[in-house]
Amino acid sequence: MSELHHLSLLETVAAFRAKEVSPVEFLEAHIERIDRLDPQTNVVCEKLYEPARAGAQEAEKAYVEAPDASALPPLLGVPLLVKEQQEMAGYENSRGSLTREGIMGQVDNPVVARLKAAGAIPFARTTNPEFSCATFTQTRMWGVSRNPWNLDASPGGSSGGSGGAVAAGFGPLATASDIAGSTRVPAAFNGLVGFKTPFGRVPGAGPTVADWYRGEHVLARTVADSAYATNLIVGQMPGDQISLKSEPPLPTTYAGASAMAGQRIAFSRDLGCYDVDPDVEANLLTVVEALRGAGAEVVEVEVGYDAKTLNDVSSAHYGHILSPSFLALAGGPEKLPDLEPYARHFYEYTTAKAQEFGLYETLVMEQRIQQQLAEAMDGFDVLLTPTSAAGFLPADNMFLDGLDRPKGRLEFYWGAHMAIPFNINNRCPVLALPSGMGDSGVPTSVQVVGHPYQDRSVFEVGAAIEELLPFGQSPFMAM
Repeated sequence: MSELHHLSLLETVAAFRAKEVSPVEFLEAHIERIDRLDPQTNVVCEKLYEPARAGAQEAEKAYVEAPDASALPPLLGVPLLVKEQQEMAGYENSRGSLTREGIMGQVDNPVVARLKAAGAIPFARTTNPEFSCATFTQTRMWGVSRNPWNLDASPGGSSGGSGGAVAAGFGPLATASDIAGSTRVPAAFNGLVGFKTPFGRVPGAGPTVADWYRGEHVLARTVADSAYATNLIVGQMPGDQISLKSEPPLPTTYAGASAMAGQRIAFSRDLGCYDVDPDVEANLLTVVEALRGAGAEVVEVEVGYDAKTLNDVSSAHYGHILSPSFLALAGGPEKLPDLEPYARHFYEYTTAKAQEFGLYETLVMEQRIQQQLAEAMDGFDVLLTPTSAAGFLPADNMFLDGLDRPKGRLEFYWGAHMAIPFNINNRCPVLALPSGMGDSGVPTSVQVVGHPYQDRSVFEVGAAIEELLPFGQSPFMAM
């Protein structure tokens, strides 16, 4: 196999178990790609090659000696890309901030720990914006990260480095997180699959684990890969009382299009308030027609969201919970001038919203938003809607003055993404996957939204979409 980077996660595991590919060979192929191609994308911020090589040699030995390779750990020998925001013991945990330069991680983030326990080998760490507070990825510490589909475009954020790295063929699996779309937006812009688990499915660490908008996830290239890896990170963890008991594992094989007959699927072009690019809408409608052709009943519904309300409640929420954590991580209020301009803007904007809307007021607004979604989805199995209304964000832009959209200018550029409503509705599982190619040369994406904790439903529909509208790989995959 000369093009090892084309293998999916499940194909990689199968090749290791069949002794067709060595973990050492596979790791070295991906190291070579990062060293050769990342100067163009700048999505890798730290290389852990030597410890990874030792781990790959141990994995290779285990496969050679095992009488039954299927009994070995489920990710044994798989090289793992780790979002730098997620702490790793013994490695710097700057979170993209110069205020934390030299601060070392003390423990592994639970997602990293679980994937390592499953046999994965961290070999590179990926970029994120400072404190993961943006849907683009650039810092003074690491520079500007770029999209492997179009180098003039951002790979998204905050897990932009992870998204760009998987799309560029630097590895089959990367860690991610999502508090405002930080898994789904990079999935959208990089032509990947990103699953936002319902709140509590995946354990977390630190006081912000109690933030009901948040979650830790993975980014992969296929629906089956996403399900396989998700099964390894879910479940209760001592110390995180919010974490839930494991459900039956998600299947990694689905009936696909043949299972769509009898499905009742709602869809919304704009959720009632988003200014959606024409190519994003057109590709959503292509998905709708494909599902109808497979026998599903697909009905357009009115969700009825209001853009100002979504912005007010989410910004106030971040002002109450997330912005104070910035100052704690940075070392106190005196460090505020040292933050990236977009991080200061985020802090000031959300803090002002938190002063305008108290925590109780945000809870009242959130409940109304949740009720609106429940009413729109009543009688349907899932809801389809775009992942990002904007199909393109230029790289090297902090959007401090907002963002121009087809129908006007957004005060706060986050309003170009359709992810935040489902952080507010954070008991709902959401699977983001490609819907087609946008006019800018960047993929577009659709979100499959399920009823609370009905995770399998979004994978069933996602697998059908993947079969009906198979999606290609980035130009970097041919390099």
